[in-house]
Amino acid sequence: MGLEETMSKTDTAHFATTDLLPRLVAEFGLSPETAEKAASRLALADPRVKQAFWLWWTTGAIDTSLNIEGYTVERLLAEKKAATPVAAFATLAFLVNDPREAIRSLTWRERKPRFRSVPGS
Repeated sequence: MGLEETMSKTDTAHFATTDLLPRLVAEFGLSPETAEKAASRLALADPRVKQAFWLWWTTGAIDTSLNIEGYTVERLLAEKKAATPVAAFATLAFLVNDPREAIRSLTWRERKPRFRSVPGS
Protein backbone atom coordinates (compact mmCIF):
# COMPACT_ATOMS: atom_id res chain seq x y z
CA MET A 1 0.00 0.00 0.00
CA GLY A 2 1.63 3.23 -1.15
CA LEU A 3 0.98 6.72 0.07
CA GLU A 4 -0.97 7.65 -3.03
CA GLU A 5 -3.37 4.77 -2.42
CA THR A 6 -3.85 5.60 1.24
CA MET A 7 -4.03 9.38 1.42
CA SER A 8 -5.80 11.92 -0.70
CA LYS A 9 -4.16 15.19 -1.61
CA THR A 10 -6.16 16.91 1.14
CA ASP A 11 -4.61 14.68 3.83
CA THR A 12 -1.30 16.48 3.95
CA ALA A 13 1.03 16.27 6.88
CA HIS A 14 0.83 19.57 8.72
CA PHE A 15 2.14 19.27 12.23
CA ALA A 16 4.51 21.04 14.55
CA THR A 17 6.90 19.67 17.13
CA THR A 18 4.50 20.60 19.93
CA ASP A 19 1.74 18.49 18.34
CA LEU A 20 3.81 15.35 18.86
CA LEU A 21 5.38 15.89 22.28
CA PRO A 22 2.57 14.79 24.64
CA ARG A 23 2.06 11.44 22.89
CA LEU A 24 5.80 10.81 22.45
CA VAL A 25 6.30 11.18 26.19
CA ALA A 26 3.10 9.51 27.44
CA GLU A 27 2.64 6.67 24.95
CA PHE A 28 6.19 5.99 23.79
CA GLY A 29 7.97 6.75 27.06
CA LEU A 30 10.49 9.16 25.60
CA SER A 31 12.13 11.67 27.88
CA PRO A 32 11.08 15.26 27.13
CA GLU A 33 14.52 15.95 25.65
CA THR A 34 14.49 12.89 23.40
CA ALA A 35 10.89 13.58 22.40
CA GLU A 36 11.83 17.14 21.44
CA LYS A 37 14.70 15.92 19.24
CA ALA A 38 12.59 13.26 17.52
CA ALA A 39 9.64 15.61 17.02
CA SER A 40 11.89 18.33 15.60
CA ARG A 41 13.50 15.91 13.16
CA LEU A 42 10.08 14.67 12.04
CA ALA A 43 8.48 18.13 11.76
CA LEU A 44 11.34 19.25 9.51
CA ALA A 45 11.61 15.98 7.59
CA ASP A 46 11.59 15.53 3.84
CA PRO A 47 7.97 15.63 2.62
CA ARG A 48 7.99 11.90 1.76
CA VAL A 49 9.07 10.93 5.27
CA LYS A 50 6.81 13.51 6.91
CA GLN A 51 3.77 12.30 4.96
CA ALA A 52 4.48 8.62 5.72
CA PHE A 53 5.03 9.41 9.39
CA TRP A 54 1.77 11.36 9.58
CA LEU A 55 -0.08 8.47 7.95
CA TRP A 56 1.26 6.12 10.62
CA TRP A 57 0.73 8.64 13.45
CA THR A 58 -2.94 9.17 12.57
CA THR A 59 -3.95 5.73 11.28
CA GLY A 60 -1.32 3.20 12.35
CA ALA A 61 -0.74 2.21 8.71
CA ILE A 62 2.86 1.99 7.53
CA ASP A 63 3.64 3.07 3.98
CA THR A 64 5.58 0.10 2.64
CA SER A 65 6.71 2.01 -0.45
CA LEU A 66 8.87 4.49 1.47
CA ASN A 67 12.48 3.49 0.90
CA ILE A 68 15.41 5.75 1.76
CA GLU A 69 18.92 4.51 0.93
CA GLY A 70 17.62 0.92 1.02
CA TYR A 71 15.98 1.32 4.42
CA THR A 72 12.27 1.07 5.19
CA VAL A 73 10.36 1.34 8.44
CA GLU A 74 9.86 -2.42 8.38
CA ARG A 75 13.57 -3.11 7.84
CA LEU A 76 14.63 -0.76 10.63
CA LEU A 77 12.20 -2.43 13.02
CA ALA A 78 13.02 -5.99 11.93
CA GLU A 79 16.76 -5.49 12.19
CA LYS A 80 16.22 -3.79 15.56
CA LYS A 81 18.01 -0.66 14.38
CA ALA A 82 14.93 1.26 15.57
CA ALA A 83 13.04 0.40 18.74
CA THR A 84 9.76 2.00 17.67
CA PRO A 85 8.13 3.27 14.50
CA VAL A 86 8.84 6.81 15.73
CA ALA A 87 12.56 6.01 15.84
CA ALA A 88 12.33 4.36 12.42
CA PHE A 89 10.76 7.45 10.83
CA ALA A 90 13.29 9.72 12.56
CA THR A 91 16.06 7.50 11.19
CA LEU A 92 14.62 7.76 7.66
CA ALA A 93 14.59 11.56 8.05
CA PHE A 94 18.26 11.38 9.12
CA LEU A 95 19.01 9.23 6.06
CA VAL A 96 17.56 11.89 3.77
CA ASN A 97 19.43 14.77 5.42
CA ASP A 98 22.82 13.15 5.97
CA PRO A 99 23.00 9.73 4.29
CA ARG A 100 26.70 9.13 4.88
CA GLU A 101 26.54 9.79 8.63
CA ALA A 102 23.22 7.98 9.04
CA ILE A 103 24.49 4.85 7.28
CA ARG A 104 27.67 4.96 9.35
CA SER A 105 25.53 5.14 12.48
CA LEU A 106 23.31 2.27 11.34
CA THR A 107 26.21 -0.01 10.45
CA TRP A 108 28.36 0.86 13.48
CA ARG A 109 26.75 -1.85 15.61
CA GLU A 110 27.49 -4.46 12.96
CA ARG A 111 31.25 -4.04 13.22
CA LYS A 112 33.12 -5.83 15.94
CA PRO A 113 35.46 -3.72 18.06
CA ARG A 114 39.14 -4.31 17.47
CA PHE A 115 41.63 -3.91 20.24
CA ARG A 116 45.23 -3.03 19.55
CA SER A 117 46.20 -4.84 22.67
CA VAL A 118 44.42 -7.02 25.14
CA PRO A 119 42.44 -4.81 27.54
CA GLY A 120 43.96 -4.72 30.99
CA SER A 121 47.45 -5.68 29.86
